[in-house]
Amino acid sequence: MYLNDSEEWLIILIASTIVVGLIVKSYRDYKTMSAEANKKIEQQKKNEAYVRKLKKVIDQKNELLQQAIKLKKDQPKKSKK
Repeated sequence: MYLNDSEEWLIILIASTIVVGLIVKSYRDYKTMSAEANKKIEQQKKNEAYVRKLKKVIDQKNELLQQAIKLKKDQPKKSKK
């Protein structure tokens, strides 16, 4: 079965359209995945900054608590003298 020239051009056009469609879809998927990955990275950075800030606050409160405990322990010793 042989195809005439117009049928060959039609097949080439359809095949080219399919290939271009696949390339465009792949590019869009890549852009979408890149945007999602960037969002995840940004969220992770925010979470890490929040954890560092929270750790500083906890360390400061712990230090104050240790000072309060030390003062509490020192008070009875002074009053016994």
